[in-house]
Amino acid sequence: MFYLGLLGALSGLGLGALGLLRPHAALRLVGLGLREGAPHGISEVRATYGGLFVGMEAAILLGGEPMLYLVGAAAWFGAAIARTASMIADRIVNGPNLMGTGTELIIGALHLAPLFLLKA
Repeated sequence: MFYLGLLGALSGLGLGALGLLRPHAALRLVGLGLREGAPHGISEVRATYGGLFVGMEAAILLGGEPMLYLVGAAAWFGAAIARTASMIADRIVNGPNLMGTGTELIIGALHLAPLFLLKA
């Protein structure tokens, strides 16, 4: 079970590294782009798609406490819930949104695996 949590955290860390180090690639991955006249947009990508996830996943990996994985699970499940709410409220149920929700649910579930070790 620990290895599943590790896989989840490393997946999040990898996606965060993409946002931090290759923000244009991260934007393409999610189907977004920068707006002309708003050069700070790239900083937003590096911060939210990059630094936030790198920081969270690094804390989980370096913290050495299985309960830290709950934080990662909450973040990824929170993103899936917000995206689902958006699909309903904004009536935008499409492939990218469904793929994003699936990815968030899978990574969130992987983060929960180490918590089952506490019960064993």
